[in-house]
Amino acid sequence: MFVCTRGDTMAVLFKNADITLYNKYYDLNSDTYKYQRTVIKGVNWQGKRNGIVSDKGLLLADSTLIFIDKLNNYVSPKRFAKLSDEDRTNYFTFTIGDKIVKCEVDFEITGTKPYRPADLENEFDDVIDIKSVNSLSDHFEVEGV
Repeated sequence: MFVCTRGDTMAVLFKNADITLYNKYYDLNSDTYKYQRTVIKGVNWQGKRNGIVSDKGLLLADSTLIFIDKLNNYVSPKRFAKLSDEDRTNYFTFTIGDKIVKCEVDFEITGTKPYRPADLENEFDDVIDIKSVNSLSDHFEVEGV
């Protein structure tokens, strides 16, 4: 694991990337899903390839594990969903299915071409969907594919 102790707290040790997180939320005013963009600096991004041998041969799958220090503007997914439009801009969360890009980007997902989630994936390398989130006392471990 890539964390180190500072006094009685832990911190991500090898900060090798910045990320852009896209939180999906339902907008009651427009009756549509929207995405809120948040940049998080100084995370540890680890890409890995998993292999399984089965009766069908070798199956390979890429996945990513991201270690992120806990930040004061994080809220739980349920709390994030209940925030007003005004308050939501001050917070972020990690929810299964949200998107993360490995780098700081200013691409806004609006839902219309050329600013759809699929366009994000076509425009940038290293775009993942969150598949699991492990909240530890001092940091998050976010896994995606």
